[in-house]
Amino acid sequence: MALLHKFMLASALSMAFGTTARTDTVEPQHPGGCQALPSLLQSAGSSLTCIAASLINCQENGNGQLAIAQDLRDTMSEVRRAILDAERQRRRPRHCRDLQLDGDSASGVRRVFPFRDSPDAAATVYCDQETDGGGWTVFQRRLKLPVREDFYRTWVEYELGFGHMDGGEFWLGLDLVHHLTSTGLQEMRVDLTDYEGNAKWAKYGLFHLGDASTKYRLQVGRYNGTAGDGFGSGRHNGHPFTTHDNDNDGDGGNCAAKYRGAWWYDKCHISNLNGFPYEGEHESYADGIEWQPWRGYHYSLKTTAMMIRPAF
Repeated sequence: MALLHKFMLASALSMAFGTTARTDTVEPQHPGGCQALPSLLQSAGSSLTCIAASLINCQENGNGQLAIAQDLRDTMSEVRRAILDAERQRRRPRHCRDLQLDGDSASGVRRVFPFRDSPDAAATVYCDQETDGGGWTVFQRRLKLPVREDFYRTWVEYELGFGHMDGGEFWLGLDLVHHLTSTGLQEMRVDLTDYEGNAKWAKYGLFHLGDASTKYRLQVGRYNGTAGDGFGSGRHNGHPFTTHDNDNDGDGGNCAAKYRGAWWYDKCHISNLNGFPYEGEHESYADGIEWQPWRGYHYSLKTTAMMIRPAF
């Protein structure tokens, strides 16, 4: 595209200045016939869109002094459109915060482009543009629904994601969350509700997942909020992810199998938001949708949401 544009631009300038051999009887034009061309030459390195637009404008308003052919005008219009398309591609949203900054203020399912090595590859995400200023990419959601999503899943399912983003429960996928947290420093927010109508939140100024070679090792820290620190005391930070069929925790057994979930377990947890969806109080120990600092190990929460956005 760059080479084509330079060729067409050079051709246009050559014709405008009368330096190209002519086969008709039209007199060569003096460069003063279009006042824009000297400034275009000076600005060629800074705005190709401006150059293309100015050439078109120059042809339209040259009042006979600059006879650029119609086919050149059409060609330069195509070049300008191609340049605008390229600029739009360079502005492709990497996450929900980019969409918000571009004026998309509604929550819902959207397409983003978070892959550094594959800039044309898109991913489908759910954006929360309402909570705490918006700009959040939601990667986990549990809801009290008539039919609940099964979160006791395999490693491959947690790696790729599952569920229903549009109004349902879902897990976005470890691999995609890794790429989203690699676009820049991310913060995370966790929103929780219980069956008595209470709501709490926890916010972390640092959140990052390693890639598959690290088993999606978690980095999380800088807590503030009202729910208590469900990732604190060294219980989850620095640990890889574990599912019932891929044991990477520090326990003698398998924490995911023992507590009916999948998480960044150590030995084993103080939060377990992918656990079994009991409704409130339950007799079994720590195997529900637990956030121990708030409701302890015998209470399964009603709803949860985990979301990330750029910290700055």
